Amino acid sequence: MISASEGAPERSGADETVVELAALSRAMQARLTAGEPEAAAALAQVILLRYPRHLATYERLIQAAWMLQRWQEGEDWARRLLQADPGNAVAWRSLAFAVEQKGMLATARSVWRRAFQCHPYDPDIRSGLMRTHSGSGERLRLDDAALASLYLRAGRWSHAAGAYRKLVKAEPKRLDFQINWMVAAWQQGERREAYQLARRLTQQSRYTLMAWVVLAATGDVDDQALARHPIQSMDPDGEFVQMWLRIPWERPHISLRITSREAALLAESEPSKDSSVF
Repeated sequence: MISASEGAPERSGADETVVELAALSRAMQARLTAGEPEAAAALAQVILLRYPRHLATYERLIQAAWMLQRWQEGEDWARRLLQADPGNAVAWRSLAFAVEQKGMLATARSVWRRAFQCHPYDPDIRSGLMRTHSGSGERLRLDDAALASLYLRAGRWSHAAGAYRKLVKAEPKRLDFQINWMVAAWQQGERREAYQLARRLTQQSRYTLMAWVVLAATGDVDDQALARHPIQSMDPDGEFVQMWLRIPWERPHISLRITSREAALLAESEPSKDSSVF
């Protein structure tokens, strides 16, 4: 909830205002919730000018493109987000629909299946899977990957770790399986296993955010120093990690200097003194 004073901007130098990154993110989400994706996209540019790899903003831009039915734009942002978060259901959903709109039905079926494995109870994903598989209800059966994702979403870390360990053995090239196994191992206290997975993943791809987060959490000071820049570039205030884990997460306060025009965009998204935005 955004109150009238929470995250209120402070005046800085000439024609500049200091605001918290979290205030911009809340305002963007409020615009999406209010059904105003164009306004949300305008706020997104304020963040991306300072943090061009800000993952939470990528996800909101995918949502905005979905609302505006700009499928190609959604696909572009989805591909960027999947480099950092290969199991992101919002991104897979957007990518699947964009591919389907191009008439590439065989590929669309495969991508909808990937989306389903990430979030099997998302209504749009279920509809897409049914639509591209001639409405066969059998396609909505939970496979091992979909079941593992439910364990992960429910915070059943031990079950999730065991399930993803088996999935990685069967499909060792699936980065999303490796990341989910690593996170589940970390959350259930298997620090050594989580650290080894994080080391391997960060060597494979420098953009996998959760691998850097786990490396920093389980490694030594050298690992923490190595992880600092990737984390700060993709998720400086920890919002994306908090959304990913779905548990309380300590988040630093990040301040930004914005122009008067950008501050006006933010002010337009804030509620009046008598109201709140959920």
